Amino acid sequence: MSSPGRAPDLSFIVPPAAENRWSDLLAVLLTADPAPMAGLLGVEFDQVKRELTVRGSAARKADRLDLLLLRAETPTAAIEVKLLSDLGPQQLARYLESFAGAQTYVVLHLERLPVALRHAQPWRALTWETVLDAYAASTNTWVATTAQAWRSQLNTLVPAVDATVVWNDVPDDAPGMELALRTRVAWLSRQMDAWCRLEHDVEPSSGGGNWAVRMWAPPGTHGHVVAAEIQEGMTAYEWKRDPDRPYRQRLRGPVVLLGVRQDEVTTSGSFDWTLLCRLFAEHVLDERGAPGPDFVWQLTSARPSDPTDKANWSAAVAAGAPAWLGKGWGMKVAQSTGSCHFGARLTLSPDATLGEIDAELRRLQPVVEAMAASAGWQP
Repeated sequence: MSSPGRAPDLSFIVPPAAENRWSDLLAVLLTADPAPMAGLLGVEFDQVKRELTVRGSAARKADRLDLLLLRAETPTAAIEVKLLSDLGPQQLARYLESFAGAQTYVVLHLERLPVALRHAQPWRALTWETVLDAYAASTNTWVATTAQAWRSQLNTLVPAVDATVVWNDVPDDAPGMELALRTRVAWLSRQMDAWCRLEHDVEPSSGGGNWAVRMWAPPGTHGHVVAAEIQEGMTAYEWKRDPDRPYRQRLRGPVVLLGVRQDEVTTSGSFDWTLLCRLFAEHVLDERGAPGPDFVWQLTSARPSDPTDKANWSAAVAAGAPAWLGKGWGMKVAQSTGSCHFGARLTLSPDATLGEIDAELRRLQPVVEAMAASAGWQP
């Protein structure tokens, strides 16, 4: 017999792998007591709709908005629910088009797993923790009890990390490893919120499966910015499970790409290689053209694969740039995400702690600022 007063175990109703069931139970709370969500969003509603189908992308025939709140049949709030997964390409844009006219658009996510909304206006973030805290104070006894039990279990969903956590101390299953790395990147991003003077964010990698935390100086000419971003250095191909090599042995460690990024483009053909080479000559290379001793640089040749990128890199090398300068994201990413980023990579140890990695990012900030100042862009 269960002991009196024990909080119900809601993991049977809302398991971590069942995002839809989280949305279902939230919809029940919303209909039982609209006031907490109305207060959080600043809207009124008298109806809740679930899983409204909209036209999908080329890879998916349809997407489904998780929750739509209405008042007198008029949409007031669109809510997309996220747990451990990320947003699909242009998913929010399709929802915005399909449910135009709502007063607010919200992505609901776990506090330890922020979502990338920098280019998704007017969508804004709201955490599960904030919502369930509000519903735990509901005047409806059942709603409050359910929300309190639900809230108490959130901390078990995402691994807790702090400055002592070692980068490659990860589980040996792909989902667990990916979640562990994402929490590490999210922690670094939260640290930057406290000390970074530059623009910064956290975004999924263009390679898929991985996440990166980025910082950059204000834009200069033709959308160019001096930028640094950090993510795990293992390639997407290497993420495939190998029973003979656990993930903690295969992680290469954090890799930083420091260089110049160009945004709002559909081609990398207009990237300013001359600027990139000048900034490295002034701030990284010594009088012999070797990289400065403060960081561990990857000195293998860049060798971009796209013909345009390869021609521009070859011209830069012929003009005196080191062959290891020019690594990064070129034509393919520019065409798919609207950005390209070229520079040089420096590596950190796979068994570094998050505190040590955070310290390295702090050391990089003045380098980014100095490069931007040399380019004539003031942070």
